[in-house]
Amino acid sequence: MADLFDLPLRCRCGAVRGIARDAVPSKVNHCVCYCDDCQAFAHHLGRADDVLDAHGGTEITQMSPANVTFSGAHKIAAIRLTDKGLVRWYASCCNTPIGNTMAASGVPFIGVVQAFIAAPSAALGPIRGRGFAKSAKGGRAAVPKDGLPDVVMVARMLGKLLKWRLRGDHKRSALFDAATGKPLVEPRVLSVAEREELRRRCARWRGEPAAGGST
Repeated sequence: MADLFDLPLRCRCGAVRGIARDAVPSKVNHCVCYCDDCQAFAHHLGRADDVLDAHGGTEITQMSPANVTFSGAHKIAAIRLTDKGLVRWYASCCNTPIGNTMAASGVPFIGVVQAFIAAPSAALGPIRGRGFAKSAKGGRAAVPKDGLPDVVMVARMLGKLLKWRLRGDHKRSALFDAATGKPLVEPRVLSVAEREELRRRCARWRGEPAAGGST
């Protein structure tokens, strides 16, 4: 495999595009997340049917933000499910999820959602892990058993984060101001009522009793 492996990025309508550079499988973390928040994000965008897998998982590839560039950036928007949650980026033109980051650039990663990657899933290599399987539709037993144990996957990702931080990738993100470390787009924090409605929608989608509150 070549040293450099660039992946095209594209929202559903094509207004927001990008490139993920050097996305060699050994240099990224290809995983599936079943957490309530990733499910809520897909439902918020009205994209649950084509973003979530049969068990409610969102396929994500965690990579260095310094390797991701965008065009059509004026169409990029962001939300946070809570005022302490991840920043969840999407293309406002067609509600395509782009990925998630921390609220400040100091932790240098972006988890790019497969729906924004204009390349087959296999291009990212095998699934390295499946997180928060207890929140999957059908529970943990329904989730495929491939991938690394959670503790190994976390350790693998922490090693990459340290490397990216040491080489200054946190100062080279297309989504953050290099001087302040703050997002270039102010994320909208969902209201309590919005979060509760999303929890109910997620519970109905999973065939469960409606959730009784927000987190």
